[in-house]
Amino acid sequence: MQHPARLYTGFAGIFLLLQGASTLGFRLYPPLDQAFPALLAITQMAPPHSILHIVTGLVALAVLFRGGKRGAFWFAAGFGMLYIGLSLTGMVFGQPSGLAMQPFDHPFHVLLGGLGIAAAIADRYRNRKEASL
Repeated sequence: MQHPARLYTGFAGIFLLLQGASTLGFRLYPPLDQAFPALLAITQMAPPHSILHIVTGLVALAVLFRGGKRGAFWFAAGFGMLYIGLSLTGMVFGQPSGLAMQPFDHPFHVLLGGLGIAAAIADRYRNRKEASL
């Protein structure tokens, strides 16, 4: 794994885009929800939350393809901190920003945010190690 932040940025971009598009699509087109009711029953995603995932996924993919290693580092670090902050806010205050998050969202956000920060740290360590050679 040569570039952990790029790997994280790509994973986050694809995952968030697919997750946001599917839940928004199911919310806006009821026959999809009727055919596969488990998706919205489990996630209980509200449209603003789905749209946030779509936008974030598109940003991550744009950074992945246009931002290079430096952009991926900053995405992983920034998104990681944002997600951990969002999770802590949700655990302390309940529903932050009207995103209709569920209790299971908070541990997931800590995990995804923590992975972003870990990927950024691993990238920074690898770059310093390479620079010292």
